[in-house]
Amino acid sequence: MNKLSFLLIFFLAACSSKTPVDMEEVLYDRSGQYITSDNYNTSILSFVYNQKVYNGPGFIRYRSGEKREQGPLKNGFRSGVWTGWDKNGNKKFSGEYKKGKAHGSWTGFHPNGKKKYEGEYEIGYQTGKWSYYDENGKKNLDETYYVCDDECKDLHPPDRRGVPYVCNKLGRLRESKKL
Repeated sequence: MNKLSFLLIFFLAACSSKTPVDMEEVLYDRSGQYITSDNYNTSILSFVYNQKVYNGPGFIRYRSGEKREQGPLKNGFRSGVWTGWDKNGNKKFSGEYKKGKAHGSWTGFHPNGKKKYEGEYEIGYQTGKWSYYDENGKKNLDETYYVCDDECKDLHPPDRRGVPYVCNKLGRLRESKKL
């Protein structure tokens, strides 16, 4: 039993990385899912096991070399909180991803560090209230985007082949108010 638990702990430690990797140098983008060829297998089943998805922190750089974005990858997809910077190193945004799509709270920043926008995403679509600010930090625009509530979800067709239905109203602007 002790040998088995040691092997399990060793396997988990070997499969996870805490050092962020340069996604453009180490990983391959396959339709938004990042994979690595570290697990290349030449056996008969190589068509199944020749590549594996990446789990761990990663980052992307501008062509000039400065870090552009950084955050965690889970099952090869962007997941959790990602942070972006402009070419001068100023924080540009901070936002959450889920399965490779923007999902959760997002906040953007002007080059001077003041808030530029804040709002929520749902599976890649803006939803709910979004607020925009000028470079002095003063709110200058409020927008409200459609949110698919329980009543709306009851009208959706059923999931097909395990793929959930995406409401066609998501991302639609309902109201915009300049302040």
